[in-house]
Amino acid sequence: MKRLIRAGAVLAATLLTSNAAALQIGDAAPDFTAISTRGEVTLSQVLEKGPVVLALYYADFTPG
Repeated sequence: MKRLIRAGAVLAATLLTSNAAALQIGDAAPDFTAISTRGEVTLSQVLEKGPVVLALYYADFTPG
């Protein structure tokens, strides 16, 4: 439960402090750092290894 609250707080803070315009189809994603199961991950570092797919599975660890 604490992880869910922390993840929600990080997401809310990111959205509230972001001044980026909406992306259009074909636009490159802006560089960002996110929390993963392996610690913090930066998009630019991961892109050095090849293409990246970002998946958000928000229903994980929920009863539904």
